[in-house]
Amino acid sequence: MASMIDVRVAELLCSRICHDLVNPVGAINNGIELIKEIGAGVVDEATGLIGDSARKAAGQLKFYRMAYGFAGTRSIESFGEVHDLVQGVLEGGKIGLDWPEAARPPAPPAAGWGKLLLNLAALAVEGLPMGGRLGVAVSSAPAAHRLAVTAEGGNAGLGDALTAALDPAFAVERLTARTVQAHFSAVLAARLGARIELAASPDRFELTAAPAGGV
Repeated sequence: MASMIDVRVAELLCSRICHDLVNPVGAINNGIELIKEIGAGVVDEATGLIGDSARKAAGQLKFYRMAYGFAGTRSIESFGEVHDLVQGVLEGGKIGLDWPEAARPPAPPAAGWGKLLLNLAALAVEGLPMGGRLGVAVSSAPAAHRLAVTAEGGNAGLGDALTAALDPAFAVERLTARTVQAHFSAVLAARLGARIELAASPDRFELTAAPAGGV
């Protein structure tokens, strides 16, 4: 099974990142323009807008660096770090995170598993168009690594296009900026000797990743 990333995948991931950052960066610019045009009377409102947008952009950049970049493969040393990255990208949005500290093993079982969990979380967010809750469960037993992300909310679901892209053998030329992250997740899992499974019911779905043929 191929584990190399096609150039088109890299291009589409870059498109996705830029698309997601347009809103918070644009809001920062709008806040600055508001101050310039109206003056001191809107400083508090504008600086609040700028601060919130800057925090959102910073959280997204930290998340993307680890989820899509080279650093995420080797630099993630704890599931606490994964939690903070996911919480940072969700902050101020319509999706909450259920992952108590007591349910976090101290460290990923091997390099790459923390990065894979970030991508499962990003994929689950994609399937919550109306907001909702994400739940995370992790087993890092030596012979039974398992990651699980549960998404619950109105109209929760990945749809046919994202589900099809979860196949690591999916034709790269058919990918779009919306479906590329699902394919990227599948390739990451395959590189770890794992596979991603999807279980869905009304307003709820679960993504799991475990070694192929394992628990």
